[in-house]
Amino acid sequence: MKRPTLAPDGTYVDGTPRLCPDGTYVGDGGPITLAPNGKYVAGRPRIAPNGQYVGGTDSVMIAPDGTYVAGPARICPNGRYI
Repeated sequence: MKRPTLAPDGTYVDGTPRLCPDGTYVGDGGPITLAPNGKYVAGRPRIAPNGQYVGGTDSVMIAPDGTYVAGPARICPNGRYI
């Protein structure tokens, strides 16, 4: 498990921020991959119960705020979970 890192666009990612072709950032949980919904994720995109795609290599889990994340949810300084 890596530490949440602030990306240049103000979002938090898991580990080292990497720039995607659309200008968003993902962490270092695998190769930058385009998910079926048009968003980029790190690693293999997996669909969560809410219809969003989660990247990374860990299991898809629900965070305390109801969002879905890869692996155990970690809270960031902005109150969001990754």
